[in-house]
Amino acid sequence: MNSHANRLLTRLDSLEKGDGLQRAKSVGRVLFIVGLLLAIFIGIAVEDGLHLGLIAFASAALGWIVAERNALRSRISQWPIMRNYIDWHRVEQDLPRDL
Repeated sequence: MNSHANRLLTRLDSLEKGDGLQRAKSVGRVLFIVGLLLAIFIGIAVEDGLHLGLIAFASAALGWIVAERNALRSRISQWPIMRNYIDWHRVEQDLPRDL
């Protein structure tokens, strides 16, 4: 089995049995805090007239952070539905044995 399939199966196993959901929630909270601080920084930078390149870079970083947080939140909310459609017996069979 290829490495992409192994990573996906390991991720599914972590979401079901491990701490994958809790870790995703924690990362979402960290991204929210970093995004909030970055938004405050952008507001202050615009007010103080800092270099436009710095503001553009910070704005692009903020956009990426918001997109990542939204993706995490949607995965977390969709997980209870998705888990019902996964063939867990096959996932456990195909998981690498060295875990």
